Amino acid sequence: MQYAGRSFTLFRGEKEEVNEACANHLLNAFGQRGLTFLKYGDDEAEVGEKAKERNIEFKKRQVTLYNQTNEQRKLTRLGFLSPTQKLKDYALELGIELLEPYTLKDEEKAAISKSTVENEDLRKKLVAQEVEMAEMKAMMKQLLEAKEPKEPSELRVRKDGKWVKEGT
Repeated sequence: MQYAGRSFTLFRGEKEEVNEACANHLLNAFGQRGLTFLKYGDDEAEVGEKAKERNIEFKKRQVTLYNQTNEQRKLTRLGFLSPTQKLKDYALELGIELLEPYTLKDEEKAAISKSTVENEDLRKKLVAQEVEMAEMKAMMKQLLEAKEPKEPSELRVRKDGKWVKEGT
């Protein structure tokens, strides 16, 4: 935060005493984020709870505006706006999904990874099967060649198309 050339940071739950003009300026700028005004006699717990509610609403509004903006850009065929890390943190904290059309969900990434591994295993098995089939073909060829008679057959075909033994 900055006022009149003075910069400072307030973390959750911290208190800082400032003059009234500075307080009004900072409350106008950061009140929606949960920054609140305390005066003597205020119930700090109640004021703190209201400030937390405003902060949650602010975060929801930021995520919602981001999603709406990207949907509008998508409809008008404009480029996708990447979320800031802070916006991602807000969405994670609140459990709201950021609309990111160009990123895959974790389940999809896991499924793709699993499919890739399975494809590699299947390729290895297929190569092994091809090698086995080639060996089996070679063995069958050898077996058939060994069974095949090397001398001319005893059976001959006559002109009328019947099989007869040679010499008959």
